Amino acid sequence: MKYKGILMIAIVCLFANVDVFAKKNPVPEILKGHKDKILFTKLNDKVKITPLFNGKNLDGWYIYSKYGVNNDVEKAFNVENGQIHLAGESMGYICTKKPYKNYYLRVVFRWGEKRYPPRQNAKRDSGILYHFPVTAKDEIWPESVECQIQEEDCGDYWLVGGATADSPNQRIQNRIVRTDNFENPGQEWNTVEVICIDNKSEHYVNGHLVNHAENLSIAEGKILLQLECAEIFYKTVELLPLK
Repeated sequence: MKYKGILMIAIVCLFANVDVFAKKNPVPEILKGHKDKILFTKLNDKVKITPLFNGKNLDGWYIYSKYGVNNDVEKAFNVENGQIHLAGESMGYICTKKPYKNYYLRVVFRWGEKRYPPRQNAKRDSGILYHFPVTAKDEIWPESVECQIQEEDCGDYWLVGGATADSPNQRIQNRIVRTDNFENPGQEWNTVEVICIDNKSEHYVNGHLVNHAENLSIAEGKILLQLECAEIFYKTVELLPLK
């Protein structure tokens, strides 16, 4: 009986550890029943999510503004209290040093209070630009596909620098309009998720699919977060390879 009790405790601990592991490494909800799940060859019950932002500094990223690469004259690109804090009059971005292809990306952001000229009276604006080719030059703004982060327009596509794509959703020149607005109001946190698989991508806002496109002219590249005259905070930037 003594050994049986020890065995039972060991089994309970084993399953407890499995449960803890599962909670620490959950499969994102939007991937569990996804129509393209069969293509996600790296997705399993024990997923490994890669944090692109370590909560301490901008290791793995570089800064670009009108002053050039990693020349942050205005101190507009900072890490404070475990969050990326972008604020200042100069337009620019932080960009991953590495390119990525076929992935799930999760970004959590909220707006700050400050807005700067010439957009001090405009909607707060930022964006996640992805598939920025390693061979393309840094500029405002480089060839890429944008998941728009802008008040009341979160999830729109912008096809930047000559990029092209097809979508059944409403199109206004290089902009593909999201189907609905699921943003949280004011300065609440919002979660944006992007799925990129081959030459297709999807945009989710707070768990809702709001846009999708296919036949993207670029299917891999670096990822950047914009500063566009509006204060913004990013607390989570993480990626899960899918293929």
